[in-house]
Amino acid sequence: MTSAYLATTLKQAFRVCDPRPLSGEDMQRYYVDLSKVRNTKAIAKVDADLKFQEAEEFTTILFTGHRGCGKSTELRQIEEKWKQEYFIIYLEADQEIDIQDARYTDLYLVIIKQIEYELRKKEIQFDRELIRNFEAWFKEITNETEETVERSVSMSGTLEVSSSPFPIPFIAKLLVKLLAQIKGSDKQKTTIRQTLERDISRLQTDLNLLLLDGLKKIRAKFPHYKGFLIVFDNLDRVPPPVGDHLFFDYAPQLQALKCNIIYTVPISVVYSEKNVNNFFDKCNIVPMVNIYELKRDIPDLGYKQEGLTAVASLIEKRVKVDALFEEYEQLLTLAKASGGHVRQLMQMMRTAITSTDAAGRTKINADDVTNAIKDVQFNFERTIPDEHYPDLVKVYLKKEISNTNIGQSMLFNTSALEYNGNERWNYINPVVKSIEVFQNALKNATV
Repeated sequence: MTSAYLATTLKQAFRVCDPRPLSGEDMQRYYVDLSKVRNTKAIAKVDADLKFQEAEEFTTILFTGHRGCGKSTELRQIEEKWKQEYFIIYLEADQEIDIQDARYTDLYLVIIKQIEYELRKKEIQFDRELIRNFEAWFKEITNETEETVERSVSMSGTLEVSSSPFPIPFIAKLLVKLLAQIKGSDKQKTTIRQTLERDISRLQTDLNLLLLDGLKKIRAKFPHYKGFLIVFDNLDRVPPPVGDHLFFDYAPQLQALKCNIIYTVPISVVYSEKNVNNFFDKCNIVPMVNIYELKRDIPDLGYKQEGLTAVASLIEKRVKVDALFEEYEQLLTLAKASGGHVRQLMQMMRTAITSTDAAGRTKINADDVTNAIKDVQFNFERTIPDEHYPDLVKVYLKKEISNTNIGQSMLFNTSALEYNGNERWNYINPVVKSIEVFQNALKNATV
């Protein structure tokens, strides 16, 4: 890592410690391979699935882990690695659908809308007869016409392709309208979904005919592509009940399309008693970076130097440490308080930076680090329900979590974290330990 990219001022450090996933040039500058200290083969397994895939074969892959653990950054790495062999379409679910109430039909519409758009960018059109049939069916079931759609859909954004010689097809406009209605109106959302689900076999058949036609044409123009690879990121943000509904009740529908798909999944789904492996062949978990020496009979775990060093390197790759911290130990304190959670580390770093600036100093000191940790602690105090604390005590003492609704909720809100490697185990988020309600629950524990 060249020092030219290392932040030397608080303002620069605040910008480069953005907790959002890495992409573009930032991926090249700041990416740290954490696979060794995560003790996971999740990324390698995804790579193997894609490597062994033959042209015109299709697979569905689940990719999970805590929100903010670095899944999106790893998915961007996968995208970069396989972009020469797959026609990759990267989708962010929260930008496309109502993340609080997602259904498989919503995902179907997003996928075909985006594939049509991306093909049009490559100057490729679906078979005209297939499109006409698809459009005719949609007009019939939705009572939409060229005129009603034209009046309500703007020809900007993801509809326009400046370089494409092809006009925007009716179906593209209609899909944009339907998705906007699904995202914006509960009444219209219900009506559209019920309408589509009444003839779901027709919808799946037509979608697959279009996908296979698009695949044939993309491979004719670009023979190096094996096929489509849809990456559906940010589906892990759906609430646990929605995740259970989507990935269990609708598992067959999520695997019915003739393309390769990676779905991100809430980690709570992995803890469901329904057993996700009964529904999907491939579920890959990205755990926390392991900063601890696991000893199940010791509540307060010691630290594993390799893990702490790796977490600290996430900051060291971005900032000139001796220019930003009074002492290196303060960076290690942040690493310990992160629990190996990448986004939490970046959030605390940013808070420490603003604390330092507010005090009129140029270097982060111990007080700034304490303020940053307290800020995360206070947020947990506001959001953790009182009934969770006895279960958090059990996680602290036993290093395991129950597959109850409370257990799933704790994983979803990151008050409890998963680690794995030779063993799978759980531990509380380190900032939770200082919460007074947790300490009281610990004193009263009968575990």
